[in-house]
Amino acid sequence: MFILKLALRNLDRHARKTLLLIGLIACGVAASFVANAIFEGTNQGLQRTFIGSLTGDAALCLPSETPFSLFGSEVPIVSEYESIPPLVGHTSLLSFLAGNPEVSAATSIVSAAAVLECAGYSQAVPLFGVDPATYFTVCSDVKILSGSIQSLQDSGVFLNAVLAGTIERALQRPLVIGEPIRFSMYVGNSFRVRSAPFAGVHAYVGTNEALDRVVLADLTTVRSLADYTLGYGVRETAGVTDDALGGQVDLDSLFGSAVDIVADTEQALDLANLEANLADTAERDALVMTDAGAWSFILVRAVEGRARQLVKSLRGMAAEAAFDVKVLDWQAAAGSVALTLVAVRAVFYIGLGFIAIGAILVIVNALVISVLERTAEIGTMRGVGASAGFIRSLFIAESLIIVLVAAAIGLALGTFVVLLLGQVEIRLSNQLLIALFGGLTLQARLSVSSFILHVVMVVVVGGLAWIYPVSVAMHIQPLAAMNRGGA
Repeated sequence: MFILKLALRNLDRHARKTLLLIGLIACGVAASFVANAIFEGTNQGLQRTFIGSLTGDAALCLPSETPFSLFGSEVPIVSEYESIPPLVGHTSLLSFLAGNPEVSAATSIVSAAAVLECAGYSQAVPLFGVDPATYFTVCSDVKILSGSIQSLQDSGVFLNAVLAGTIERALQRPLVIGEPIRFSMYVGNSFRVRSAPFAGVHAYVGTNEALDRVVLADLTTVRSLADYTLGYGVRETAGVTDDALGGQVDLDSLFGSAVDIVADTEQALDLANLEANLADTAERDALVMTDAGAWSFILVRAVEGRARQLVKSLRGMAAEAAFDVKVLDWQAAAGSVALTLVAVRAVFYIGLGFIAIGAILVIVNALVISVLERTAEIGTMRGVGASAGFIRSLFIAESLIIVLVAAAIGLALGTFVVLLLGQVEIRLSNQLLIALFGGLTLQARLSVSSFILHVVMVVVVGGLAWIYPVSVAMHIQPLAAMNRGGA
């Protein structure tokens, strides 16, 4: 208590310098707090954009050596030419999810990267085949601006509002409900082309280059484009194997007889028989039949506040049940699209770090000047018998008082600015900022963790900032310090 009273008296004696330091630190704390609140807004904006509109809290897919996201292969060179492998055991996986108490909703989708063509306009797009009955319960932030979602069950196509506007400007006319839109995709060493009618327009809460090109379509169209067919089942039984011939085949025995064989003219193949054989298209149709049970991903929405626990529990339960499935969180499901925005946000954090370092140097410099101006006082205390530990404790107490008061003022000022930003609703026009914040307005978020972080940071910085100034003062001999003060 004696050191605390002495520290308060010393601060009161140097009121002008004390207020200057408090104001300097408070401004730094306020600026850092507001910046962190804005970054919290970008984090929540990104999550809201992708989780509520595209990925859900988790996505299940088939494990593969090639990394896949909802937008296709993450290998840029082959991203437009590789189809996403279909899930195995889809029905069992849905039953597995239904028994998880942390799952609030789930839906299955088929994903493909295709080239859209409409009246001469072409654009590479991510194409999602969705089940409207469940898709909009997981991706609840998707807004239907025109058309009926039921048309997604009847070969309909929904374009993103930004993409639809781009097409209309290119065609110099509005899109008409029902006009054909073609999709083409190179897969399986062949080109596939499918056509579906334009059915409506949808939009997302946030916007970025990838989301602005998303097209929603009926399942059959996307499955056939992605080469999700049942042909492999026919091919497995169409061939003749050694086992079918008893396990022994002697090729020489096929040519062991030199007897001429006279063909039966009654059983000769004529044009009518040939046409009859070609008319039977059952096997050909089976080879290209679309697999109605094939899916690329299962998107899962967690119970409120349980997203991280959901991903962890799904990975653990999938491993225990020996499911051949990979569990992705929302960032992995969004792939490079989200990672790019996260990288941009990381650059902002690095810039904030440099600013914080600069602020620390300014504070340390101010404290050094303050301590050096008090060398006579320090020398006098040492001359009357004050120990080095006592002097250090005194300066540490003074620094803690300054930084705690400055932190309180800075946090109060920062909170006021954050609340003011929420009331003003600053509109954003830059597409990158819109993508980062997940909307058209600047959003700053208050959090308890941010308050605690800044209090701890200020206390640590204030305590460390006195180490160098006090060490400088302690190297001054008491007699020299008192003589300097007398001079």
